[in-house]
Amino acid sequence: MGLSSASASSELQTLPADQSDLAPYRWDRRVVLIFANSEADPQFRAARKMVTAQADGVAERDITVLADTAPNAGGALRDKLGVDGFRMLLIGKDGGVKMDRAEPIPVETLFATIDAMPMRQREMRAD
Repeated sequence: MGLSSASASSELQTLPADQSDLAPYRWDRRVVLIFANSEADPQFRAARKMVTAQADGVAERDITVLADTAPNAGGALRDKLGVDGFRMLLIGKDGGVKMDRAEPIPVETLFATIDAMPMRQREMRAD
């Protein structure tokens, strides 16, 4: 899956099972990965609600939200990261893991973490 205009959407997107890395997003997008055992998982539902409720802030910070709620699909990134159960990660534009939690990360925490990053500081000065 290459980048498209849909990648810039703040809507939660499904992480393709065969996607083994986040190289297509590097230096262009920050990625929030949300893993859960199903879409009915209460933590997944809470995380999805928090992220979609802050669509403007998500878009402003160049965030793409990818979800994997099918543990039996053999997701390459799920396997690579050793995910079991709920997990939420923030990946920077450089491809590095900036946050990794076993519970939903509040959007305010995501935004504060991103806004403190040197690259984001430069982006805000350039706007």
